Amino acid sequence: MTTSSLFKRVEKLLRFPSDYDFDDLLKILEAFGFELVNRKGSHNIFVLKNPLPDVNYGSDQITIPTVKGRRVKRGYLKRVAKTLNLEVWYEKQKLSKKG
Repeated sequence: MTTSSLFKRVEKLLRFPSDYDFDDLLKILEAFGFELVNRKGSHNIFVLKNPLPDVNYGSDQITIPTVKGRRVKRGYLKRVAKTLNLEVWYEKQKLSKKG
């Protein structure tokens, strides 16, 4: 995934919509080094396999439940943003685009 498309997905996630597409979230998590290791019903378990050197992770595992297998609720988006430290990453990317 290109940095530009990742930036756009993260930007949308950081608006914390009431629900978010699971496939977009999956791409963000994979880009940040997480891998989907288990799926139990509506719960998707991700484990950090390839950490990025400049990201300060809050955890090495995250569980994301989905609604009807396709949508992720706002509370879990906030958890992902905190775990991946997305606000900091997003601001760094914005600054590098300007400079």
